[in-house]
Amino acid sequence: MTDTSISRQDAGVVRSLPAVSLMVAACVMAWVETGSIDAADWLLYAIFAALLLALVFVSGTAVAPTRLAVAGLVALTGFAAWQAISAAWSPLPSLARDDALLTLFYVVAAAIALFTVRSRLDGVIVTSAVAAGTGALAVGTALAARFGSDLGTYFVGDGRLAWPITYPNAAAAMFLVGLWPALVLSAERRLPVVVRALALGSGAAVLSAWLMTQSKGGGVALAVSAVVVFAVVPDRLRLLVPTVIAAVLVGPQFDPLTAPFNADAALADAGRHAAFTLLWLTGAAAVAGAVYALLDKRLAVPARVRRGAGALALLVVVVAVIAVPVAFFASVAHPGNYLGDRWRSFKHAPRDEYGRTHFISLGSNRYDFWRVALTEFRDHPVAGIGARGFGPAYLVERRSGETPVRAHSIELDALSELGVIGLILLAAGLLPLLVLCFRGLRSRNVAGTAAFATAAYWLVHASGDWNWTIPAVGLPFFLLLGAGAAAAGTRPLRRREWIPAAAVSAAIALFAFAPPWLSSRLSTHALEGSSSTSSDLRWARRLDPLTVEPYVVQAHIAPTPAAAIPPLVKAAEKEPRAVEVRFELGLAYLRAKRPLEARRELRAALALEPGAESIERALRSVARRQ
Repeated sequence: MTDTSISRQDAGVVRSLPAVSLMVAACVMAWVETGSIDAADWLLYAIFAALLLALVFVSGTAVAPTRLAVAGLVALTGFAAWQAISAAWSPLPSLARDDALLTLFYVVAAAIALFTVRSRLDGVIVTSAVAAGTGALAVGTALAARFGSDLGTYFVGDGRLAWPITYPNAAAAMFLVGLWPALVLSAERRLPVVVRALALGSGAAVLSAWLMTQSKGGGVALAVSAVVVFAVVPDRLRLLVPTVIAAVLVGPQFDPLTAPFNADAALADAGRHAAFTLLWLTGAAAVAGAVYALLDKRLAVPARVRRGAGALALLVVVVAVIAVPVAFFASVAHPGNYLGDRWRSFKHAPRDEYGRTHFISLGSNRYDFWRVALTEFRDHPVAGIGARGFGPAYLVERRSGETPVRAHSIELDALSELGVIGLILLAAGLLPLLVLCFRGLRSRNVAGTAAFATAAYWLVHASGDWNWTIPAVGLPFFLLLGAGAAAAGTRPLRRREWIPAAAVSAAIALFAFAPPWLSSRLSTHALEGSSSTSSDLRWARRLDPLTVEPYVVQAHIAPTPAAAIPPLVKAAEKEPRAVEVRFELGLAYLRAKRPLEARRELRAALALEPGAESIERALRSVARRQ
């Protein structure tokens, strides 16, 4: 290896450090914050990301992305702006603002990769960071579950894995974001053997962790993305080999990996055995990956054979896509009745699941979520009901006992909350980046291939779940999307370009992300009994005029029931359609022995959440006291 090639590799590593650092931060956020969607928990990471982007510009290492990539970033920024504007008519203005900040966080993540990746090596490093980060989270989770004392920390009540994110479907999405990058890296012949081996080990780890979450949405999205990927990737035969290796290793271990489901008293043993299974599968896949990489480097397949085998693999994909529905209609006596039964099952959540796996259960309340979202879009087609408005709307119109904050569909969230305008801005932001990733895939670029394959998975999964709202899931995806959309060999940014870009990035960190984070920290400080409570709450209100948290904290620490009423009145004036605020105000009136006002506020709360048992119980208490 020449000195020139070494210097280029060193430069690539240095340029990739910001993106790698952000991926490390994403892993820390996933583990420490357990996938929290509370802005107070992820805004500090957003501040770090925006300042990191400003540093990229100031350092002079930033390169000019293509016009198409810039158009995508501008449209996504426009989507964030529309979310912020919708706070004017959203029932929860502070959460609408938080949604806008989350989108800006994603824009910053994509921009860090777009402005730093200028070579194939840079893209490989960023792709490796995503694969390694998600794989490390899977292995770390398995180690914690294997040797931890309380298995209930890592598994939800029915025995599905829910760590580091405490929602199994989101944990699955976080793991699966790294699957295609790992498989693409393990198939890349030019990479060192150790890198390819570790990549395949990471792929097996995240695949095993997904099985432990038993996420059906993740499985459907993974299957769809596999069809898409093997239909369009030029080197499908090369990618097929590590994919088959991972599937052959992990597939037969389905039973031990899913055994914690409904294990009840045997959860501890089943959970630890599943974790141990993930760990040995990771090691076995790494060994298999090393053997494959060594053989691959020594085996030269003629170009004609590669083309023929690739065409055959494509034919197999096409035949499989056609054969599945044909086999279905041939094997089911009455397809219409069968589909009707499955549709009715889908429309209702199962009351009890007695099977050995969650994968065979079809029902959920998503049909009801989507029904309400479509109703809201029909009634507010242009601008929607405002960002984060679905949650309050569902409480009024629901037919289930759930209280979801989102519609469990990225498209229906956009349509119901932001209308056609929001969906157009979202599509205009994502499509240019996807087009650039597809170009990278067709040119056999590792980052482009990994990003496009991951996008095929992520967007399908996000169509049936609320992945967008969880930063620990969205951040690695947008980082990878930016790396895949980056153009190799672009020119460095000129001084007149990077100075305003750095200023904007720093301004986003200091004036968009920092104030609500500081406000929340001050409110928490006051709640914990600081010596400067009144000053903390005053500054919390100044820093974030939209939030009701300082008023709620002030009511919580009020010395008397009567003193809790004024701050809650102000909170209700800010968010009159927030059921929690109206309920707390009703209870405050009740404790202060003001039954007329208590009944008024509790009835208002009940109108916002019909059938809520806690509110009805409080109303009965008011009636007894009169």
